Amino acid sequence: MKSKTDRMLDSGANGSDSRSKKELRLERKKRKILALAEVMQLNEQERTSCAVSSQTTELEKTASERKEPSLSNKGEEPEEKKMKPTLTEEADYKSLKAAVNQKRDRMRNIPRLRLKEVGEEALMKTKPEDRVPLFLDDVQSLLMHTLLKTDSPMTPSRWAVLEKAAKLTHTTVLLIEGLTSDDFVNHDSDFKECKKLFQNVLQIVAPSDRLVEELACIPLSDSHKDILVAEYGSLEAAMLVCKDNLLIRRSIFNNIDYTDEANEQLLDYGDMDLPPGDKFPRTQLLLSPIQMINEDYPLPLIGNLKHRFAGYITTNDHYAPVTPKSPLFALDCEMCRTSIGASELTRVSIVDEQGNEFYETLVRPDNKIVDYVTQFSGITPEMMKNVSKTLKDVHKDLKNKFPPDAILVGQSLNFDLHALKVMHPYVIDTSTLFNITGTVGTKTKLKVLTKKFLERDIQCSSGGHNSIEDCVASLELVKLKLSKNIYFGDQWLQDRRNYHKKASKVGIATQEEVKQLSTEPVASEITTTLFGHTSKKNKKATIVTNANNLDNFEEYFGGAIESNPEVKRLLGFNKVSSEEAVIEYTVQNCLNYDFNLSCIQLNPKELETDEMKGQKISQIDGWIRALYEAISLNGLLVVLLAGGEVNQSSRMAVAMIQTKKP
Repeated sequence: MKSKTDRMLDSGANGSDSRSKKELRLERKKRKILALAEVMQLNEQERTSCAVSSQTTELEKTASERKEPSLSNKGEEPEEKKMKPTLTEEADYKSLKAAVNQKRDRMRNIPRLRLKEVGEEALMKTKPEDRVPLFLDDVQSLLMHTLLKTDSPMTPSRWAVLEKAAKLTHTTVLLIEGLTSDDFVNHDSDFKECKKLFQNVLQIVAPSDRLVEELACIPLSDSHKDILVAEYGSLEAAMLVCKDNLLIRRSIFNNIDYTDEANEQLLDYGDMDLPPGDKFPRTQLLLSPIQMINEDYPLPLIGNLKHRFAGYITTNDHYAPVTPKSPLFALDCEMCRTSIGASELTRVSIVDEQGNEFYETLVRPDNKIVDYVTQFSGITPEMMKNVSKTLKDVHKDLKNKFPPDAILVGQSLNFDLHALKVMHPYVIDTSTLFNITGTVGTKTKLKVLTKKFLERDIQCSSGGHNSIEDCVASLELVKLKLSKNIYFGDQWLQDRRNYHKKASKVGIATQEEVKQLSTEPVASEITTTLFGHTSKKNKKATIVTNANNLDNFEEYFGGAIESNPEVKRLLGFNKVSSEEAVIEYTVQNCLNYDFNLSCIQLNPKELETDEMKGQKISQIDGWIRALYEAISLNGLLVVLLAGGEVNQSSRMAVAMIQTKKP
């Protein structure tokens, strides 16, 4: 059976038996162009129908445009039988071909955010028990990537891929402080426009305060990019070393005490005396929150992770901010196989920074031991005969036993923390700290690392491992690295550094710059902002707010922007009187800037009752629609709902992300 397009073309060519091959080829091309044009038209109608509230009206419109019987004219003759369009004229064919090609090119160049598995797990439509939220760092990495493209030191590769990123025209971020993911769920019906506009609605972990600072703070100066590459081997390595994770870490462990004085101290390592023997701050060896998730460390998050870590405790009721003087404690656990077919804790050993025994005990598992795996655990039946201490007893012993800023050290420490069923915010893992193969992601056994770097044999006894011996080995490895430099024991990082040092020969970084950096403390990197990076690319940005967010922002960065005329020229600060004024300003001016950050701090009095909150959300929903209509095609709109009281549930925010399509 012939298609509609075939019949239309045949109607203009019936009886033409003497057609040449050239004419036949032209007719085939006409068929293809007509078919493609029709498919594009139907696809566009389908996209339009999704945005129209009245389904019946849209079906009639589609039927009419397809020349098919409409819902209200079922008895009438189909339009295509009344008139069969043809492309008999060469001019008609060329005109349609040009229009199709133009539309096809436009469709090919639409930026699109494609979520990876990590991103899919964070979607709000995912069941709460299966949901694993993203971090504010993840949103930040997306914003950096949209602004700086291939020059960005951060990419959203952990959770998403931004296709056709180079085609993005500009970025607008609306930050609303006062609403959380709970509000998004409880007032689902009030987010009518948002549900139409956004395909990607994700849950994120975000601090309930200082959100503007965390979103905008990028501790890597673009002007020093190439020098940092020469120093650290790669931009990624520099970010891992330089990034201050205090705020996001506190978002996860909400019992970390926070003061402005402590934060200033953390941002100014250069003036702090290091412990004897340390050549650089030990905080630079800490796993970041994202690394902890990637390495399967237990964390107090909601959703899938909360369900999985039920029964786990935090080591302290309250933590202090970690500093370069925070004490080290090495931890190692031994396990035996029990009747449930899993390994359970049977021994805990902890030593302090001086190598002294801090805590040592055998533990009676909840289930019967069926295999002591003595050759690995060092545990024998005789050792366990009179042991009565349980895991709950160990929890009581360890709770608040560590100093509030203690750093735990160990080899693949995540396994030990899982065995203990405890969570701790500050960890150094020797399995990720040392890389002797030069291949990213590879891990070397503690026995091999100890032999290579400490020139000592461990785990040699036929009676199995000695957990105290393993503790001391991992502790000494960390202290050895602290006495050297950030590259020590990391062959991959050394290889990258040596490679980039060659760049000095072609003028990317001068020998003097490399030499100067090698003699300076590692802690002297410059903290800058997302806006500082945009200025280096001669991009214009603006901040507009209705509250004191802007004051906090300027205070946090200590006048760094004010002292940089180039940044100041390209960055606009605007403090307005109301929430509506923030939206009005952004709608009118968003096309004038490459990056717009609009911050609205809601009045708590307008959110006191559920009814009042619903009314406010409906108003916000309309604001978001207005912003979407105001941005240009291929523009990116990011809406963050974050704020509330300081407790674990309210720290869960929502990020809505969408590019504007034709």
